[in-house]
Formats: sequence, structure tokens, C-alpha cells
Amino acid sequence: MVPRRHPAPSRPFRRRLLLLAGGLASALLAGCAGVGPQRLDMDQMGYAEALGEGLKRQMLLNMVRMRYGDVPTFLSVSQLISGYQLQSSGQLGLNAYPNAAPGNYATVGGTVQYTTRPTFTFTPVTGERFAQSYLRPLAPAELLSLAQSGAPVDLIFRLGVQAVNGMPNAATSGGQSQDASGGFLALMQAMRQMQATGNLGLRFEQRPGGGRRVILLLDAEKGPGADAMRQMRQLLGVAPGSRELEVVYGGQRRAPGQLAVQTRSMLQILNELGAQVDVAEQDVQRGETGAALPGERIIRVLQGGKPPADAYAAVPYRDRWFWIPAGDYGSKAVFTFAYVLQVLAESGQGAPTPLVTIPTQ
Repeated sequence: MVPRRHPAPSRPFRRRLLLLAGGLASALLAGCAGVGPQRLDMDQMGYAEALGEGLKRQMLLNMVRMRYGDVPTFLSVSQLISGYQLQSSGQLGLNAYPNAAPGNYATVGGTVQYTTRPTFTFTPVTGERFAQSYLRPLAPAELLSLAQSGAPVDLIFRLGVQAVNGMPNAATSGGQSQDASGGFLALMQAMRQMQATGNLGLRFEQRPGGGRRVILLLDAEKGPGADAMRQMRQLLGVAPGSRELEVVYGGQRRAPGQLAVQTRSMLQILNELGAQVDVAEQDVQRGETGAALPGERIIRVLQGGKPPADAYAAVPYRDRWFWIPAGDYGSKAVFTFAYVLQVLAESGQGAPTPLVTIPTQ
């Protein structure tokens, strides 16, 4: 008996089979390609936005907590790890029968498994690191360096300075408020005009025994900024021929030719901003917080049952919400520069920098 030969699958059938196999391979390769640069780009932007929003909310919450006499808490993100794993498999089968009975058919199958395991590490700011970052007054050179980099010098001084050559800034202490002196406000205006005309400069010099001196340069005897320079010399008691001032820390200058700057700590800055947060009248009546103090406000933080959807920053505290309106550019600018000062205070003490590690397997 001669065995029957099975006819080979037809050419159109083989063509369809190859197309199915090619489609399966393309799908699996496309899945693998999606966990490379595209995933890195998405995560870099996503984590950067989430980290920024979290830090904004934490600072706003600490301002509110201090307004209510509550304990501020500081938690830094020390590490972000996001690992990905993509596994794929596929199979291709062919069953061919003679005379198409019971019928020729092909099987194509595949699986794709995607796994992500994000891990976050938080570090509380306590002990020596808290004392150095939030209780240590900012260095005057740090503030002036920010101004030289383009930050508004009047805003930087309104936030981070307590007094300049004995002229006090507005301050809140023990439930009492103090307005900024006329000399301090006039000095800030003059320095802002000098900055706008490019006549506010610094020079750093090494001291013989170590450390460095910070010199404020006094130029613009003529041309743009000359009027502001003359006003600044008058307010600081600088001789007309003097072209330099040594920047030192302190409320009063100890010798001619010095610019004494008494700076604030980061905790003082948060307390000053927190004193301007709006609170409910019933909270004041119950003694949970003090009444609003008179004087000019440099930031506006509102409160209520529900914040607007487009709030610049919003946090819940107890049974209500506190937020900074998105349309209040002045308040947003003050809040942003306060955040910059906070980063400056922390980085000066070797605070850990968030590390983003994205392994792909």
C-alpha cells in the first residue's frame, strides 16, 4: 500500500501566514522599544513636576502651621527609583490537512508583560541639619549674589533681611508688628534702580587668614543710576569719593566703609510670611491663632472651604483649605523667591540632592 502524500499549503495561505508572523514580531518589538528613551523623557518631566508641586505644598503648609502656632515639619526626597521590566513571548503554529478537510489553519499567539516598581525615599530634616538649614541666618553674600544674578534686590531684601546699617525692615514678633523704616524702603528702591541700570556689582576677595571679603561696588557717578547712587550714599553715610563698601553681618556697621546686613533665618522668613496668611474669624475667637496684624502685606494666602481649581498652590489644614491665587503674580513671585531662599539655606549645609535612577530591563 502506497502512503498518500499530503498536498503542501497553497501559496496564498503561506503568504497570509507570513504576514501574521510579521505582524506578531512587529508588535512585540514595538512594545520593547517603548521602554527606552520615551519612558525616560516621560518620567523626567513627570517626576520633576511632582517634586516641584510637593515642595511648594510643603512650604505653604508650614507657613499655615506657623500661623496657627503649630510645629513645622520638613521632609526632603532623597532618592527616587523607578524600575521597569518588559517581557514578551510569541508562538506561531500551522496545521495543514489534505483536501482542506477538516481544513488548514494557523495559530498565532503572544504575551507582553509590563511591570513598574517606583520607590521613594524621604528624609526628615531634624537635629543638626535642621539647625544649620533653618535656624542659621542666611549669609549676606548669598543674598547679594542672588541679586547680582538677576533676582529683584528689593524683594530679596524684603524677605531675607532684618536690618541694613540699623534701618529695620518690617517684622513680626510676639504678636506685634513693626513697619519697615522709611530709610530701609528708600534704600531698597535706590538699589533696585541701580540694579536695573546694571550698576550694582560685587567683588570677592580672599582674606590672608582664610575666608573671603565681599565688596559692594559703588559706581555710576554719572549717567543712568547716578541719582539712585547719590541717594544710596546718603542713606548709608558713605563719603562721596568712596567707591567700595565691605559687606558684613550685623545690625549696625562697626567701622566706616561697611555695609552691615542683618539677615534672617529660613524659619524667620516662613514665620513672617505665615503671619500674613488669612484665617477665619472663628479661629481667632477660639484662640487658635492671633488676629491679623496691621501693615503692608507682601503675599496673599486665602482660606475657605474649597480652593479654586487653578490655584497656584493649595493645602488642606484641619477643616479648611489655604491657597495662593493663580492670578496674583506678586504673591507668586514672593513665594517663589522664598522657596529659592529655602533651597539656598539647605544646599549650604550639604543637604542630599534627589537622585533619580531609572533602570530598564
